[in-house]
Amino acid sequence: MAPPPALSTITIDHLSPRAVLFSYNQPKISNAFTLQQYYDLREALIWALAEPEVNVVVQCGKGKHYCAGKVLQSPDEGGPTIEQEIEAGGKLGEVLRGYPKVLIAAVHGAAIGWGCTQLSNFDLVYAHPQSFFQTPFMSLGFSPEGQSSYTFPKTMGKQHANRLLLGAEKVSARDMYVSGLVTQVLGEAEDSREVFLGRVGEVAKRIGTFNGESLRMCKALVNRPTLLAEQREAGVKEGKDLMIRLNAPETKAMVAAFAAKKKSMGSGSKL
Repeated sequence: MAPPPALSTITIDHLSPRAVLFSYNQPKISNAFTLQQYYDLREALIWALAEPEVNVVVQCGKGKHYCAGKVLQSPDEGGPTIEQEIEAGGKLGEVLRGYPKVLIAAVHGAAIGWGCTQLSNFDLVYAHPQSFFQTPFMSLGFSPEGQSSYTFPKTMGKQHANRLLLGAEKVSARDMYVSGLVTQVLGEAEDSREVFLGRVGEVAKRIGTFNGESLRMCKALVNRPTLLAEQREAGVKEGKDLMIRLNAPETKAMVAAFAAKKKSMGSGSKL
């Protein structure tokens, strides 16, 4: 097996000979996505795809939270342009969407914005009892992203999806399980992150022992080409809408106010 790539925002560890653990490694900003993290996750997924022995990839986050969305920083402050962000997200989406190997998300703490929308690409989503999910796009004048305008209603039904997409509500792990985006709420509320990840790791190691070709065939049957094409089309439409909304003066003002508030609270500017 080729050694995993050395990445600045993601670590890669072996759970077993056939299961690997990817960890978002920016705990100081609650694993909120930077431009580099899009590139790193894409590179890590491509590496695992090329390794014939790997059947399962588990995604988690280091520190208190799984992923608190994206870092909100204007180009004037050294942040990426809207075009760069959409391009990087699109390239990662092309790899995540219909990924041939088993993807498992282990969600603890917050799964906000991008940290929530990308979960639809995972085959199994396990949540710590105290985790929560939110897509506060409307409260900032954004529009849906991560193909969530398609995957959320498809998975949860329109009303449950709109609790996130339109209502921008903070939704509990139990409610997300009822909605259908979460496979199982695993363990007890008092469980540490390490205990929770251990439980998810056992699932991953068990699935990893299954025949790799059988797993890939099953995924291909579930992720039919017509569904993937519809999901991709939704992502393209979302990208066009985001270009409009993120360039709107009122949205820029709202983001700047949000970032300033977060900075004054010492928590950084993230969605």
